[in-house]
Amino acid sequence: MISGGRRIGQSVLTLVIAVLAGGFIASALVRYSPGFEVDENSWNPQISAQTLAAIHARREYENRLPRFYAHYIVAALRGNLGDSDEFHVPVTELLRDHVLVSAPLMLWGVAGGMLLGGWLAWLAVWPRRTLLQVSAVSVSGLLLAVPPAVLALAFFFTGAPLGIAVALAILPRVFGTMRVLWSDLYRSGALLSARARGLPPWTLAWRYVLGPAAGRLIALGGVALVLAFGVLIPMEALCDVPGIGWLTWKAAVARDLPLLCGLALIITLVVALVASIGEWLEGSQGSPEAA
Repeated sequence: MISGGRRIGQSVLTLVIAVLAGGFIASALVRYSPGFEVDENSWNPQISAQTLAAIHARREYENRLPRFYAHYIVAALRGNLGDSDEFHVPVTELLRDHVLVSAPLMLWGVAGGMLLGGWLAWLAVWPRRTLLQVSAVSVSGLLLAVPPAVLALAFFFTGAPLGIAVALAILPRVFGTMRVLWSDLYRSGALLSARARGLPPWTLAWRYVLGPAAGRLIALGGVALVLAFGVLIPMEALCDVPGIGWLTWKAAVARDLPLLCGLALIITLVVALVASIGEWLEGSQGSPEAA
């Protein structure tokens, strides 16, 4: 019980440090990027000089990044992620409204990309046929060479679901990891022994492949969520889909630090949480040799 509690405490501490560090690094990248003090409003003739002066004063405050980030974290712990400089509404409202648009695309994209990537990786490892291996690697390489924005435009003009485009963009980015994972399991002594005993294929797949790989697959799913978010930014921006990717693009163009900081905190939290769950599952599952 003590070791289990200590392990949980270490996982929580790691999660907190990862979220805080991720948010700070994202804020620093925005703050110290070229042209931070200048945005599209600087050339807007409809904005008065007083308003521009107020915007620049806020920029001066944000220049002191450690102070800004400390105040931001304290407010975030109370559920207040600040107000967007670009949209002039609370960040929490923006995230709540736009995540409803992007969530289905991300879920379909991650699930489809993981399934298709896993299937192609299986073809490259399991049947041990050169033609299948070359075909799987070629398809993955071809999809990796196509920019997500080009995929998005092709699906947009044909009226096909954008979630499929996200899945095809995720597929080659998880293919290599899943190929290595299936290859390691294929050579495992537990699986060879089970195959020698003549166990049925579904038992082999569930007990000696998916079971031992569950932790790493969940951790890879967390990485795929980040990849899906990055893929959605050009896709939603080009196709004018008002989701999280579109919102991030608008925030980046406007140098909207409060909004970008909130996005970074939430994304880092989701990824770190999924990775922690994957590590916990991988560490707690029993050895397949004993099955």
